Amino acid sequence: MTEIAAHHPTTATEPAPARARRRNVKEWFADQDKRELSLWVALLVVGVIVRFIALGERAFHHDESQDAYFSFLFRESGDYEYNPLLHGPFRFYLTALMYVLFGDSDFTARLAPALMGAAMIPMCWGLRSRTLLGRGGAFAAAVFLAFGPSFLYFSRFAREDIYFASLSLALIVVIWRGIEHPRKYHPAVIGVLLALLFATKETTFISLFVMGTFFLFCFLIPDWRRTILRALTIPGWDGWGWFVAAFAGVFTLLFTTFLTHPGGLYDGVVTGLDYWLGQHEVRRGGESPAFYSFILVTIEWPMLILGAIGAVSLWRRNAIFSAFLLWDFFLSLAVYSWAGEKFAWLVLHPLLPGILLAGVGIQAIWQARGGLKAAGLAFAGVALVYVFLSSWWVNHDRGTDPREFLVSTQSATQVKQVADQVQALADSRGPGATPLSILVDSAEGATFPYAWYFRHLGPNYLDMQQEGAQPPTADVLILTDASKARMEQAGQLAPYDGRQFDFRVWWVRDYPAGVNVGNLFRYITQRKVWNPTGGMKEWLYIKR
Repeated sequence: MTEIAAHHPTTATEPAPARARRRNVKEWFADQDKRELSLWVALLVVGVIVRFIALGERAFHHDESQDAYFSFLFRESGDYEYNPLLHGPFRFYLTALMYVLFGDSDFTARLAPALMGAAMIPMCWGLRSRTLLGRGGAFAAAVFLAFGPSFLYFSRFAREDIYFASLSLALIVVIWRGIEHPRKYHPAVIGVLLALLFATKETTFISLFVMGTFFLFCFLIPDWRRTILRALTIPGWDGWGWFVAAFAGVFTLLFTTFLTHPGGLYDGVVTGLDYWLGQHEVRRGGESPAFYSFILVTIEWPMLILGAIGAVSLWRRNAIFSAFLLWDFFLSLAVYSWAGEKFAWLVLHPLLPGILLAGVGIQAIWQARGGLKAAGLAFAGVALVYVFLSSWWVNHDRGTDPREFLVSTQSATQVKQVADQVQALADSRGPGATPLSILVDSAEGATFPYAWYFRHLGPNYLDMQQEGAQPPTADVLILTDASKARMEQAGQLAPYDGRQFDFRVWWVRDYPAGVNVGNLFRYITQRKVWNPTGGMKEWLYIKR
């Protein structure tokens, strides 16, 4: 017993009640960890479910249909070459993989974005340490990413921006875990993530500028400089050698289509940046520099207020991380507001650090005391109700409604109905019958989304607004308004029955000039717009 006691003094000499208390405390913490893990698993499951429900039902946006269609061509031919107009190759590979595994459909065309969006939920687990977001802050941020209007909407949208946001969050987690507890493998993981970001979208250059300027700024503050230098030196030359190898390997494989198109390597480094710099003056989207600020103020205002609370709270225990998230938010917002192209999906870039800070804000309110806590909980309750209500509007009720700031020149609901009607006509012919012939008027950029919807039907695409266009003979015609008017005047539509339908819908917002406090309040609470919405019509003609 003496020998045992010498080696295990706490077991042999500690009073039984004390041992029991210690065991109970350990069990309590173990149970707490299990309960917390169960909450995270439940959140992930629900987050996946809300992304999968009716995933293929909304009419495909023009850009979505391009992603879906060119992924389908890659699936069919096995060939792909990087085109900066369509951004990086990574999402085409993933979407084609979904087709290989589950077939090509409206659901599977959006499946990879949905999974990438859902993957952001467990990523927040990596920021649970007390010096980063904290347990409560990380979970609250995961809830906002799971159900918030912007991230949920673009998780159900077949574009590359949710891929980029997901990879950006992974990069934030790895970088700050590496700063907190540096490991030799952290640089290699960073290299892989950076290569995937480049292979997703050229906005990686903006992200590198935002993050890079922050870490350069850190060298001006002694304590922060020591923190960064420690994270850089501990992995050693081996660690950073693996960074170069990982980045170069993944970048090369993806941009050369797995070594089948060597020229893609040059394009990925030079052509993409050159193309998008040239697009700055084109000003795609036609929005005001205040566009993203309006989205944040009208749709994501809870994140702004909670994020401000979180920034103050986080600064007290980890000033450098708080400063990083603030820098990321404000500089990203400034750069994207300045950049020529402006579409709603780009709001995800400044919103991501804002949501992480908002998670800390919820934790700070919960940990407050007295009247401050009561007031904070009351506000948090209102904010959470609005988050879920706003998300319900855009993700369930108004996914194609141009009154929503997140909806950018969307294909109308009737486009999906027309596509289903034409598909039903084709299916009704039965095996052995003459296939249904379809002519789609390609004028005014109207090839998409039909190229995706009719991918198995072999339609012809012709600009029917041209004066020399031949009289149509196809069984089904889909015409722009101008083509319909010209052909009707020439008597070319006599063999057909036709009807008009909404093709694209939009809202040209008159702001900030046309906006006042009353307009903003009515928009935030009721989605009442302050000037009219508009759209583009088309015609469906079916031969008698």
